[in-house]
Amino acid sequence: MDEFRLIAAIKEILNQGPAAKDETRDPRVEIGIGDDAALLNVPAGKIVATTDTLVQGVHFRLDWARPREIGAKAVAVNVSDLAAMGCSPLAALLSYELPCEIDDRTVLAITKGVAQAGFLYDLPVVGGNITSTSGPLAITIAALGVPSSARVLTRGGALVGDVVMVSGHLGAATLGRLALERGIGAKFPGLVKAYRRPVARVSLGCAMAADGRVHSAIDISDGLLADLGHILDASGVGANLDSSAILLPPKALRAASLLGVDALECALMGGDDYELLAVVSEKAVGDWIKAGMRPLGKITKRKGMRLDGKSIKPTGWNHRS
Repeated sequence: MDEFRLIAAIKEILNQGPAAKDETRDPRVEIGIGDDAALLNVPAGKIVATTDTLVQGVHFRLDWARPREIGAKAVAVNVSDLAAMGCSPLAALLSYELPCEIDDRTVLAITKGVAQAGFLYDLPVVGGNITSTSGPLAITIAALGVPSSARVLTRGGALVGDVVMVSGHLGAATLGRLALERGIGAKFPGLVKAYRRPVARVSLGCAMAADGRVHSAIDISDGLLADLGHILDASGVGANLDSSAILLPPKALRAASLLGVDALECALMGGDDYELLAVVSEKAVGDWIKAGMRPLGKITKRKGMRLDGKSIKPTGWNHRS
């Protein structure tokens, strides 16, 4: 179908499908898809904005994931940025760069995944763009959010003596991706799901922003070491991590053994986890353990990063390396 028929089909999915909110019933959206720009009713105060792009061959492969999963992931990685700052989703824009070999059915299936994730995170898609490209398929989402508390969490703010804490299991997505690369993804469905369908920790991020004892946070997209490195740089401090504190579930150890990789390295340097990394006052650690966070180490006056007392580089995913 031509561009305008495709846009009409996308609009129908996003605004009328059972897994999406009709813009006429969402008080935040005064004008949605179909005009030159969207018009939103926003609460008084501040708005947080983020954007991320998923590129075929870099972030996903159509033979590794269903189109709906790819669309849902495109939403989740953006919402994860909002969660890291303690913000609730407000609205999003969706843009496609479409090579000629991508059929309309695939585009609409990806859009259904976007709509489903938008419903899950209460994030209406209010506009976007379509363009052709001689390059690979690319999906870009720009997401807006509103602070859930009087403050937002940032990468700066970590203090000497604070404790580094993390949610979830790190390295699962990397192991899932490697399993797909080696053709053994069916043996590790949980790890593959972690790669295909990350979950943005919105409730956790908002709770952290409401607790003044949480001094800094970031979502783990490029790997624990790389993303902790961003916090250390922004805060002007260092950190010492305890490798024994990094949880390595049996399924991760089994997968790593079969794949011939180090499970700890995957946890330290693998990307795509989209868990939350927080720097917390020592007095608050017990409360955040109860909330499902795990302490990994401490913030130090001495700059740089150390693992078990030995210097280590903040290595992780880098698009330009």
